[in-house]
Amino acid sequence: MTTWAVVGTGTWGCALASLLHEAGEEVVLWGRRPKMVELLTKDRLHPRIPHHPIPSGLTITADPTMLSHHDHVIWAVPTQYSRIIAQLVGPHLSPKPHIISVSKGIEQGTLLRISAILADSLPTHDFFTLSGPSHAEEVLAGHPAGLALACDEALHDAGSAIQETLNKTPLRVYIGHDVAGVELAGALKNVIAIAAGCVDALQLGDNIKATLVTRGLAELRRLGRAYGSHDSTFAGLAGIGDLLTTCYSSHGRNRALGIALGEGSSLDEFCQKTGTVPEGAWTASAAVELGEQLGIELPIASQVASLLKQDTTVPAAIKSLLSRAAREEDL
Repeated sequence: MTTWAVVGTGTWGCALASLLHEAGEEVVLWGRRPKMVELLTKDRLHPRIPHHPIPSGLTITADPTMLSHHDHVIWAVPTQYSRIIAQLVGPHLSPKPHIISVSKGIEQGTLLRISAILADSLPTHDFFTLSGPSHAEEVLAGHPAGLALACDEALHDAGSAIQETLNKTPLRVYIGHDVAGVELAGALKNVIAIAAGCVDALQLGDNIKATLVTRGLAELRRLGRAYGSHDSTFAGLAGIGDLLTTCYSSHGRNRALGIALGEGSSLDEFCQKTGTVPEGAWTASAAVELGEQLGIELPIASQVASLLKQDTTVPAAIKSLLSRAAREEDL
């Protein structure tokens, strides 16, 4: 039997740790905040998913030394905090575990994807990224979900073993090798979901929302092409699959942020009310800056970034997008 550690006590970390535990795997869930660990250990409920208990036998700890003997480490830490957490837990990890990241975003300042962040901090470890349409609320409830697992081609055999284990849970995992494409799709789809929430708040209807999602997918694909990613990645689970779920689901925090913005709230007000910062709020400006560096146009992401900085309003952002010069449809 392989052993698993899940780093991060957010909803997704709790969900994956629970699934692996229920599948009979040896797993420990680690969190950096002792108060949260104490709460999860005592109540067996995550505050944001109060209707789906965490298994009573799952070990939850804030002690990094508990991570020292595991074959696989699932990385469920927000991208903006991943570097500091990697520096904290890195000395306690086994010599060369497999790191499977479910983090989504682009690091502000460096503009690095999660694989590059962890390569800086955990250079001896093999890296995999796991992404797709999979809200933690449904995963923790035991509902099926499809995911894409990406790794370098040299790690295909190890990836297949991880795939086999994860498929013992209600998850259905497909393996591929476009790490950059999967990461970029996971990062930028959160930004598009904020725009989708704005459309919902203004009750603009299905037609324009479908247009927004489709043109958002074009932005994902354009950014991916600059990294040599495959168009097929964006037609798959990590691309259109995750984008659709994030833009339409009632569970999505990024869509919820967009709804709040469309109703007149600010980013700060939303974060104070919910106690969380959606990944898209961090990623929007970083994605735009990355696009500028690469000469890639990201009009939806640019308007979302301006909206978050309160440099524009939702009606003005929509007007700006609709008044862009006529062009051929590039996919």
